[in-house]
Amino acid sequence: MTLLDEIKSGESRTLEFKQELPQDARKWVKTIVAFANGAGGKFVIGVNDKREFVGIPKSIDLFELKDSIADTIAHTCEPQIMFDITAENIENAQLLVVTVFPGNATPYYVKSQGKENGTYIRLGATTRNADWTALDELSNRGRHVYYDELPFTSLKVEASDIKYLCKDFSERAERKITKNELKNLNLFTGIKQDIATNAYAILLGKHDYTSRIQCARFRGTERVDFLDKKEYEGPLCEQIDGAYKFVLNYLSMAVEINGIVRKERYELPPKAIRELIINAVIHRNYQMSSSVQVAVYDDRVEISSPGSIYGSLTLEEALSGRSSVRNRTLARTLEKIDVVEGWGTGFKRIFSQCDEYGVKRPEFLEIGDMLRVNFYRPSYTKIGDKSAINTEVGDKSVINTKIGDKSAIKFKDKILEYLKDNTEAKTQDISLYIGLKLSRTKDYLSELVEEGKIVANGANKNRTYSLVKERE
Repeated sequence: MTLLDEIKSGESRTLEFKQELPQDARKWVKTIVAFANGAGGKFVIGVNDKREFVGIPKSIDLFELKDSIADTIAHTCEPQIMFDITAENIENAQLLVVTVFPGNATPYYVKSQGKENGTYIRLGATTRNADWTALDELSNRGRHVYYDELPFTSLKVEASDIKYLCKDFSERAERKITKNELKNLNLFTGIKQDIATNAYAILLGKHDYTSRIQCARFRGTERVDFLDKKEYEGPLCEQIDGAYKFVLNYLSMAVEINGIVRKERYELPPKAIRELIINAVIHRNYQMSSSVQVAVYDDRVEISSPGSIYGSLTLEEALSGRSSVRNRTLARTLEKIDVVEGWGTGFKRIFSQCDEYGVKRPEFLEIGDMLRVNFYRPSYTKIGDKSAINTEVGDKSVINTKIGDKSAIKFKDKILEYLKDNTEAKTQDISLYIGLKLSRTKDYLSELVEEGKIVANGANKNRTYSLVKERE
């Protein structure tokens, strides 16, 4: 995107413009500091509030103005901020552009105000004082420390909790997970005595009351009338499972009739929904006093996660595949137990699943200090549009039916239907799809193998299931 396009789009997390440089340096230096604490940014002089290119008056010496800006930044900000100042001509207007690069020595602050009061961050198109949570996170970033790896001293490492994690993780990974592996993952530290980390507390659901997932089904397209709501607390993986099943329970299913074959599938790709929920809990800011929220509306599934894009990454960069993980231990642990395939590749997998499914990709928005995802439902139509009773899936006629009545479809049939769309699948994915515990899902899979309808490939952690190929 060119500078012209950026300005036409308006001020943002990485762009601010002024018609002229304010005489009071405090009115603009704080923005320079905020850019350095975030993803960097451009401070443009010569553009008014209406996004008109008025330019810098010819009576002003550009070289003197550049020197004045450079001296002011150097003398009023700490630590040293890296920046560049260039003159650009756009639509016959001479502009001055101060490009601030994201810093590694956070927090940056206005020297005269001190670190506590002079640290600023960028929230959307505004510059704000960093509160204690933002300041603490910036301090950790500057020291290359991850919050979830810090000690959580108020929680004792109990044998019963270790036993639970090992059992739950072993079932999910389909291999034995030991206490030593948990320690190697930095879930707890210490030599003579085990000391819990924040990640350990989060995974057990004992970190904070706000470390939960709030789910709701609303009537219509606004957050007004509740049809259903539920809060998932306790162990993090169980929260993810609960929120995932809550969403699926309120999605429609497309029923495709092809000859005598009846095939059903959710209107949105289940794997993408689960991946979005996992991303929300992995990348959220656990120092903020708010929860992950998952809301189902008539027209969309909305997932809100506390904390904007972490570090020096922009939303555009994150969506293009770049990664900057906020909670390293959580990400590594969930990858180790096969809850997530590999941290840093989530968005690409989500987009790929949507493309294969033939639905619109989710919309990602930074709203203040929150990241929101809108996943629009293809089954939604405005009131009065009778033509939308039927939709198209793969150029075949379908009808929408409400999901939730699992007694109408045998679990084995659902497994076979799932494997038609997924040539190879792990027990955990199948379990979540059909809504049963792993142990019961394994029983059904074993029976289907004995019946010769599916085949098991590999062993233990790498075991997958697929349909038996018909002989030609």
